[in-house]
Amino acid sequence: MLDQNILHYDEYKIFDKLEAELRKGALGPIGFVRIFLETKKGLVYDEGFNLVVAQGREFVAQRISATYAYSGGSRPNYTSYVVSHFGVGSGGSTVAGSTVTLNGPYICDTQQLSAISLGVSGYLTEPSGVTLAVKPVTASGGSIYLESQGYSGGGASCTNYTKVKYTCVIPSGEPTSLAAGASIKIDEAALYFVSGSTAKMFSHICFAPKWKEKESTLTILWYILC
Repeated sequence: MLDQNILHYDEYKIFDKLEAELRKGALGPIGFVRIFLETKKGLVYDEGFNLVVAQGREFVAQRISATYAYSGGSRPNYTSYVVSHFGVGSGGSTVAGSTVTLNGPYICDTQQLSAISLGVSGYLTEPSGVTLAVKPVTASGGSIYLESQGYSGGGASCTNYTKVKYTCVIPSGEPTSLAAGASIKIDEAALYFVSGSTAKMFSHICFAPKWKEKESTLTILWYILC
């Protein structure tokens, strides 16, 4: 079991990191990812900044303005989409001996490098064409919550709910194609904005390989500071 007290304490430091990145001029919204793989041998942990890709930033622009028009015409309409799904893949890194080279992410990404089908009916098709690879965040005990952030300036202070926490879970039994005792490499993940059955990449992260067995559980905590 993940220690919720430790997670709660660490989250304050995570959002401090995100605010520091914004102060350095990083384009927002900005996100941070924590990865927990619970195996029979113990807990494997990793973390790092994600990249909200250009397409994801356009989605934000359309949502806050309720328009998809520009001076020369109009764009694909994302105003009815919401960031509600996630997926994982196996193309995020290359390993040579003890050296791990990440293969992304990049600002113009629109799909994972090698999405993994989780094999569960009702999951969506990843933009790369891999079926059943895009999972609702709230499935398998996952959740989406807003969390508060304190601000101060101009002699005043305020608290607003500008932090979003996505808890994404791939439980025992997924991917369904894995045999008992078999494992699959996972080294990338993505959040998607979705309308109906159409999923578009919002943010992308690549990381060192994690080997998920069918019996293990992968939990991704995804934090977005708006």
